Amino acid sequence: MIELRLIQHALALGRTRNFARAADALNLTQPSLSRSIAILERELGVQLFDRTRTGVEPTAYGRLLLGQGEALLGREAELRRQLQLLAGLEAGYLVIGAGPYASETSVATAVVRLMAAHPRLRIQIVTTSPLEIVEKVLAGQFDIGVADVGNSDERRLCLQAFEPHEVHLACRPGHPLAGRRNVTLEQVLAFPLVSSLVRGDAATTASAGGALGGIDPDTGDFTPAIHVNSVSLARRIARDTDALAPGTMAMLAPDVNAGRLTLVDFHLAVMQTRYSLLYLRDRTLAPAAVAFVDIIRGVEAELMADRLEVAARVPRAVSGRVPRKPKKRAGGR
Repeated sequence: MIELRLIQHALALGRTRNFARAADALNLTQPSLSRSIAILERELGVQLFDRTRTGVEPTAYGRLLLGQGEALLGREAELRRQLQLLAGLEAGYLVIGAGPYASETSVATAVVRLMAAHPRLRIQIVTTSPLEIVEKVLAGQFDIGVADVGNSDERRLCLQAFEPHEVHLACRPGHPLAGRRNVTLEQVLAFPLVSSLVRGDAATTASAGGALGGIDPDTGDFTPAIHVNSVSLARRIARDTDALAPGTMAMLAPDVNAGRLTLVDFHLAVMQTRYSLLYLRDRTLAPAAVAFVDIIRGVEAELMADRLEVAARVPRAVSGRVPRKPKKRAGGR
């Protein structure tokens, strides 16, 4: 019997036509991927890929496998989902696709609470771009997405928008903007931004202001000078360079309180998160997905309730510290 894992590896290689890129996408080493393809070719008794100087090309056998492989994995995923509906929360499997901001704002907290209540669940969290999240939710590969997908007109999706979170800019303590009051947009855009893709009105503002980076003519998204898909990585880079790292107060607070970053005295109305829950409209959610949706809504509600309290106690950016939130009262989530 052919392992579905090997077919998944072949599909990744077929998409990228490059062993190194495919291995990176699968979180494997290149030798591990090469062994997988060799095993699959040996089991099937045919050569699936021709190795060339520029990469790999599927053979006739490979093209047949690639054409059937996606459908095969899709059927396996649907069978797994149907079994989960019967198994409930005791042996369920949940795949969540999350954008970088959503991952650190509420997804991680929601998953911690879900696992505390249902420790036998198996959960996979994939932090990736909004476009990929939409594609994989539509393909049934992600049960739930949490991302900024704008005003999507995809009618197969059910979208539930969360309230926006204010986004701030942070820099290293010795940065030229550190300690300045009333920093202007022109001053901010003189420095590189380290972040994930910037979307919507914020992307338009960055592009029109001449920010370092580029606008995608098809999506309208702005790719910053230093493009990362992790808010934690963005903060790490900002600590040792002149790059500016955006983030919500909750994301930036640990570095700001520790003196590794300081807030820039700058804000625009467009600097807000705008992510939503998304899932297939015509598909019944598995019990694990239903539980996650309920919990993340609660987490977001708590964050909104805390926002005014925290904002009232946050000093101006030039003071360099964000007050720590008080401990939750007994019985609080």
